[in-house]
Amino acid sequence: MTPRPNDSHERLADGERPAPGSDRAFGAAFAFVFAVVGAVAWIRGGEPPAWPFVISGALLVAALLTPELLTPLNAARTIAHSRRIASTLPLRYRFRRICSIIWWNILLLTAGLLLIAGAGEAWFRLNAPFHVSDSAVRFVPSVGYLLEPNREMRFTNGIDYWITTRTNSLGFLDRETVDPEHAVGCGIIAFGDSFVEGRQVAIEDKFHVRLEEMANMEYPALNVTTTAFGILATAQIHQLPLYDEYASRLRPDLVALVFVSNDFRGNFPPLYVLGHGYDPDKIPFASAKRDRDGVVRLLPPHSEGGEFLPSHGSSFGLRVLRDVVRQSYFAKWAQAKAGISLRADAQFAAWAYEIAGRPGYESFLDGWEPTSHQAMRRVFEQEELPPAFQEALRFTAFALDEFQRRAERDGAALVIFATHTMGPTQAPRFQRLAAMAGERGIPVINQRDYIERVGGNVEDAQFRHDWHWSPQGHQWAAEALMEWLRENPQVCDDE
Repeated sequence: MTPRPNDSHERLADGERPAPGSDRAFGAAFAFVFAVVGAVAWIRGGEPPAWPFVISGALLVAALLTPELLTPLNAARTIAHSRRIASTLPLRYRFRRICSIIWWNILLLTAGLLLIAGAGEAWFRLNAPFHVSDSAVRFVPSVGYLLEPNREMRFTNGIDYWITTRTNSLGFLDRETVDPEHAVGCGIIAFGDSFVEGRQVAIEDKFHVRLEEMANMEYPALNVTTTAFGILATAQIHQLPLYDEYASRLRPDLVALVFVSNDFRGNFPPLYVLGHGYDPDKIPFASAKRDRDGVVRLLPPHSEGGEFLPSHGSSFGLRVLRDVVRQSYFAKWAQAKAGISLRADAQFAAWAYEIAGRPGYESFLDGWEPTSHQAMRRVFEQEELPPAFQEALRFTAFALDEFQRRAERDGAALVIFATHTMGPTQAPRFQRLAAMAGERGIPVINQRDYIERVGGNVEDAQFRHDWHWSPQGHQWAAEALMEWLRENPQVCDDE
């Protein structure tokens, strides 16, 4: 018997529901669209937006476990047939149909996400050497926070590197320093932040170690020795006590200041603390302040290891994400892969307004809006700078003057090594540094220009999900410094 045109309508009205397979097939087709979008983004952009892959993978994995899954051809036919039937239904049945589709897709998505997360967590726990970094520190009143000496440390970003290394007797990630009584030959000392500290690579892969090897292979009579004093999250002003406490007694022939893109703001206390939460007048490292006469003066580290600004809290979602990333191997990997920041922009802005409300900092926010860390970094790329950022340049100039005074006193040459983060020669950020150094007769080496000149890819100088130097970045840094040494042999010539 041939069914009447409204036969489907009557059977559905009597309570019969369509087979769930069509809903599941719809979910699989939906996943396919996300997979295509994600694949195109990966091919064209080089780095995929994570969510198209996560969603499509979740739906497809869950759909594969569904016994009613249809072939793609049958799925398309079923979807088309369901639409034809739905067009004849009353509004309440259409609503039920839509709710059914939404329900099955939510179910598939949830099941797929759980499966992917569970499998990913198991894989990383079986294969990743460790999950979180171990960076125990101690407070040294004369210089600030250093790593614990003679201790094994572990560092990872959860995706690019897992490094196990050991600090020396001073608390730096380097070999033991040369005994001052036996400091002969050409001594080269580098100062810097996390790039010089180099938590991301083994000690033998660091730029100063490679530089020493290259120099002694090419000029064995010079007997070159290199030392690196690097502290995470510091700038040149914070590094000055390192020269006084440790470097000066080594009688260096060459002092290299490794400069990164956030050093300008790092040298000015109110801008520096926005990335760390310290009170600008109570920083645990050396800092500087302009007195009533307009003179910038160097200040020692805060005697109690610094104090923090009041916390204004983070969103509930961000706090949950931090906790999950702290506990889960897979979540840490996914967070790094997707480039999701764990910093709260609201907290950043709140600290900025907290500082601007204090005596002596009333003009801190003139000409700029504190929206995020990334936006603050980009200000130095502008042609015209707000007053606070102009002051950061003056404080940087003060730090260079202090380093130059110490180097001249000890008979050492001074050079600035601009990392690839400072941009090419024509970039405003690099131009500001070059002009400042030129006024003082300090040569500047541009790593980015060197990389491009030798035909390298600048992106290879850093890790894919971490802007610090990769082993290749350290190698290029050593080569660029070695090239400069060949052109300036007088720095190692006692005569």
